[in-house]
Formats: sequence, C-alpha cells, structure tokens
Amino acid sequence: MLELTNEQRKCFGLRPVERHWIAITPKPSPYDRHVTIAYLDGTVLRKFIATGDTLYTEAEICEQLSDDLRYLMPKTPKGKPVLFTAATLEKRTGTGMCLSYRQHRPYLPSYISLYSLISEKVYYSSEYDPVYAHDITDFQQWVEDWCNETSQDDLTDLARFAAQPRQHVRFREGDVFRFPINRRQYGYGRILLDYARMRKAKEPFWDILMGKPLACSVYHIATERDDVSVEELKHLGSLPSVHMMDNHLFYGTYEIIGNIPIGEHEDYPILYGNSVDARDRAVLLQCGKLYRRIHNGTALFSDFTNHGIGFGLNFRLSVLLKCIGENSNTPYWADNSPAAKKNLRNPRFRSELEQVCRQFDVPLSQLLKQ
Repeated sequence: MLELTNEQRKCFGLRPVERHWIAITPKPSPYDRHVTIAYLDGTVLRKFIATGDTLYTEAEICEQLSDDLRYLMPKTPKGKPVLFTAATLEKRTGTGMCLSYRQHRPYLPSYISLYSLISEKVYYSSEYDPVYAHDITDFQQWVEDWCNETSQDDLTDLARFAAQPRQHVRFREGDVFRFPINRRQYGYGRILLDYARMRKAKEPFWDILMGKPLACSVYHIATERDDVSVEELKHLGSLPSVHMMDNHLFYGTYEIIGNIPIGEHEDYPILYGNSVDARDRAVLLQCGKLYRRIHNGTALFSDFTNHGIGFGLNFRLSVLLKCIGENSNTPYWADNSPAAKKNLRNPRFRSELEQVCRQFDVPLSQLLKQ
C-alpha cells in the first residue's frame, strides 16, 4: 500500500502530515478495491488518501467529526450529521491541492493529474503526454522521478499555484491561449466558436454537445517557452479543431495571451447524422455557424455525429510533434484515435463528405478550411 512521504508531498504542493495527527481507516464500501486513510487533527479531518493497486488519491480536507468520531458534521445549521464512512468522505469537497492517479485498463495510458481544489486549476496532467504506470509500483517510480526532477524554482512555483484563489476568466471567439502539455512544455491554441454564446443569443445550431462547449484548435508548436507571441503563432499551422468544455479556460488553467479575429475560412468540426430526438425525424448538418436540417430525411452514414466532448483538447504530444515535423496534419489523420477515425474532415472520407454536401446542397468549400 503506497503512501507518499512528507518529503515527496512537498514536491506536489501537498501539506505534510503533522506529527500529532492520527491516521484512521473509515468503513469501506462493499465494492472498494482500495484502502481509505483519513488523518485527524483532534476531531477535524485534515487529509484524505485512497490507495490501491491501480489508484492513488491524496487531497487536503477540512471536515468536523462528532466527538465519538462516528459522524461527519453538517456544514450548515439545516444539515444533518452523516455516518463517517469511506463513501461519505469521498463526497466531501477538498480544500487544497490534490494528486490523483488512475489506471483503468492495462493496455491504456494512466491518468495522472495534480490540481487545486480551491482554484479548479490544473498544474499537471498526463492527458496530452501519456504515462504508462500500469500499477501502483509503476506510479511509485513515477513519483520518485518527479521528485528527483523537482528544483527549488519548481517548489516556489507550486507554492504560488497552491495559494491562488478561484477566478472566473472571460474569453471570446478568436482568443489565443497557452496551456501546459506536460510539466515542462507548453502548447498554444485558439477559440474558434463558443456554442454557449450561441445558445444565449438563440442562434440556431445542432445543440447536442454537453456542458458549455467550445470549438478550439491547437497550433503546431510544443515548447518550453511561455512567452510565444500571437504574431509568431499567426504563421503556424494548427491541428484540426475539436470540441472542448470551457472549464480550463473559465478557471484560468489555459491562459489567454491575445486575440486573432475570426476570419471567413476557419476550420470547424463537422457534425452530421440523424436527430437524436426520437420525436424529430430529420437529418442534420452543423459546421461553424452553418446549420442545416432536412425534415423527414435520413442520414446517409451513421458514424459522423462527432459530438464527443471532454475537458481537454483531444490530441497526443507524439502526434503533434509528427505534424510539426512534416508541417502537415497527415499524421493526425493517420492516427487511430476516435477524434480522427470517424471525422468527416479526414481525407479518407472525402467521398462521404461530398455525398453529404450534395444531400444538403452545400458547397464543399463551406465545410472545409480553404
């Protein structure tokens, strides 16, 4: 069973365990495959850890227990005490930095992230530069490597990050942003379309994307520089745009550095298929501001709805580097990722796209960046 040492905790901005704290193990849920550890400072919970063969989570917490340590006390006068168990503890919101590791399948990359529960900002994520830590032993080695690479400047930066309050950032279409690819490298992207703004303005579009979705692109650059200018980025190519929820921009993980006004020929995701509403028999097409529907129609193909969405930009560093090296998106389209293999913009589906254009009487130039 893994538990970080206090020295290792410093390298992740986590609060060390105090000598007078007491570790207790709340009652687990019937299907838990991990051990839950809670650290008590008197009757106040200060730290929560979940550790198992393929997961590790450590977070700061501040929760009051009853004097007999059996109940979690309510936050408000109207609330009621709840039995103190692993399940009820996991539902409580943390108060500081959180380190999380998950390995869902042996053949898939791990997901490792370090973020602040106060600011909702992410300091590090393995999303774009995958880590293969197949079990807790591999993760322990990753932790040791991270700590060995941590400098005094890193510790200062972590302390600054952990102290940041929550903020809500305003953004608009055309904004250019910087984001962390891994611990040392940055990427740069651009907001092409804000669907939430379209909803608010009651502009018609195929509203099947979860959350507050954006269409964003990623420039052909991966660098340790955090000062790349908008003027430099104007001359770079970019990966095909994808849908992304607005959380990382709204809370400031992705930092706005400038704006390039939206032009006539931008690269937008294409959504095509039958209506998802069983009461509405229609085939629909969405690309940027272009929205078409054919009542009592049927989609020619069933694989191109393209409405998957997540919190991130849906690319891998290895593919981005190939695209940069070839100055082309051919490696992106050749990749077997879900973002590429069922995408009407993929050159391998040019025939299908042309058929869709004929069905809606839309010029191909309106759907593809020229």
